[in-house]
Amino acid sequence: MGAPPRDSGVDCPPCVFHDARVSYLVLARKYRPQKFEDLLGQEHVARTLTNAITMGRVHHAFLFTGARGIGKTSAARILAKALCCAQGPTATPCGTCAVCQSISNGQSVDVQEIDGASNTGVDDVRALREGVRYLPAEARKKVYIIDEVHMLSTSAFNALLKTLEEPPAHVVFISATTEVHKIPATIMSRCQRYDFKLLSSQVLVGHLTRILDNEGIAYDPDAIRLVAREAAGSVRDALSLLDQIVAYVGHEKITRDKVTEVLGIADRRLLYQLADQVLARDVAATLRTVADAVDRGVDLIQMSRAFLGFLHDIEIVAAVPDAGDLIDATPEEAGETAALAAKAGKALTLVLFDRWARAVEDAGRSQTPRLVLEMALVDLCQAEPLLPLGDLLERLEKLEGRLAAAGALPPRTPAPVPVPASPPRRPARQSAEGQAAPAVTSASPDSWPPDSDIAEVWRRVRESFGHRPVVAAALDHAEVVSWESGTVTLQFVQRFALDQTAKFKSEIERCLTKLTGTTTRVDLKMASSQGPALLRSEVGREADAAQIDQNQRETEARQHPMIRKAQELFGVSPKEIKIR
Repeated sequence: MGAPPRDSGVDCPPCVFHDARVSYLVLARKYRPQKFEDLLGQEHVARTLTNAITMGRVHHAFLFTGARGIGKTSAARILAKALCCAQGPTATPCGTCAVCQSISNGQSVDVQEIDGASNTGVDDVRALREGVRYLPAEARKKVYIIDEVHMLSTSAFNALLKTLEEPPAHVVFISATTEVHKIPATIMSRCQRYDFKLLSSQVLVGHLTRILDNEGIAYDPDAIRLVAREAAGSVRDALSLLDQIVAYVGHEKITRDKVTEVLGIADRRLLYQLADQVLARDVAATLRTVADAVDRGVDLIQMSRAFLGFLHDIEIVAAVPDAGDLIDATPEEAGETAALAAKAGKALTLVLFDRWARAVEDAGRSQTPRLVLEMALVDLCQAEPLLPLGDLLERLEKLEGRLAAAGALPPRTPAPVPVPASPPRRPARQSAEGQAAPAVTSASPDSWPPDSDIAEVWRRVRESFGHRPVVAAALDHAEVVSWESGTVTLQFVQRFALDQTAKFKSEIERCLTKLTGTTTRVDLKMASSQGPALLRSEVGREADAAQIDQNQRETEARQHPMIRKAQELFGVSPKEIKIR
């Protein structure tokens, strides 16, 4: 039909032209694996599933776990095509039959992909169970792919248990999750579990390089390596970043500078410059480098984490002679890292890593991360290596020997070694068992219970309440300050212990009366000062023993030959000794 003339008075609808740019298919979908052999970095999964199909030992329920973007859903679709292909079941689906095409396009009525995040309830599982009973419409199997299965509710999981354990012969379940720890054990025990692994940077670089060559896009290898590092092992993340970079550069070449500019990340040169300035203790240059990075749009949190990883690489290179396979770096970058390790010297990088790790954690929680990170960099510029005491004393001895040989070392009087005073000992008398018991300082022997010893009577009182932990714990804090005329006075340092003892005062009095043979009453009071007592509390005796032990350890430490040698060299005495 011809177009109406302009003056015919007929309103023509606007012409609609098809633009190929509107239907652009992103790289992550365009290069999605279609066969088991296309699964990148998941050879263990591909081999197991291939052998299972070939041998006819295909399970009815699978659980694919792993990080995002590494091929879980793609593997589920490939498995569905392998089971439903017109030429199958086969480990190499044709990809051209109607069933394979409909599965690839997501239009198959027999292969249903269910989003676990939006179908979390029991009603959704009931609908699934109803559909399971019917035979597939065109394919050999009916396959249910449940993505993010960990999002199902507990009730939904329980409703799925029986169907998952004994499904009809024509049904296969494939579940995928990034958080396998949220899957109930009852579900996991009914599935074959396959763990998908993150990919190494080398594998990702090779994959991205092949795609760019196929697309006819010019690139710099260093730029692609930076993209692979930023993807952190995820194929989908790498392809999404690559799509963004290609759109940014247009028809130009992908370079390292353009990648860092569009993604706002810190490249290896920035990290090297920052580490070199920290090791040179150049605070001004370090802070200016950070300011320049912020002006260029570099994400500070991302940069701080990358710098932490770079410090890790420096230490690894310093500790391992051939660390090329332990760090993610080219041979040239490994050489630069080794130069920084040599410049840092021994033990400094560990100190820098430890301090920067705390700063990265603090910056992640702070509202002002730049201030936190800048102050941390100032701290790094002033950091000193922590040398073992033995190495330090060895160096001091060598220095002393050289000075003595040159006659430049004057005689030095060793500094006095202060010995902490031992706590005063209380006068003691022998108990019935021959052991020293706390002495009586204010009461005469006539005030003791007849035919018994205070320590022995009080020990038996505490033992009689051993089956009641609350009372026993309170009595452990009690000190006997007097025992006269049938009255025992107990004092406490803690109010809580006194209150607990007061609740059982009558029972304690009955126990004392029974043990001593005379009517005995108990008075309770708070300790006004640390005065003398007839009998120290159990807690007090333990504290005294701990203090004596600590004093003894400090004395031994001060008398240690290495410590005394350091005192002789420096003419000082230890300010503080910490006992661990």
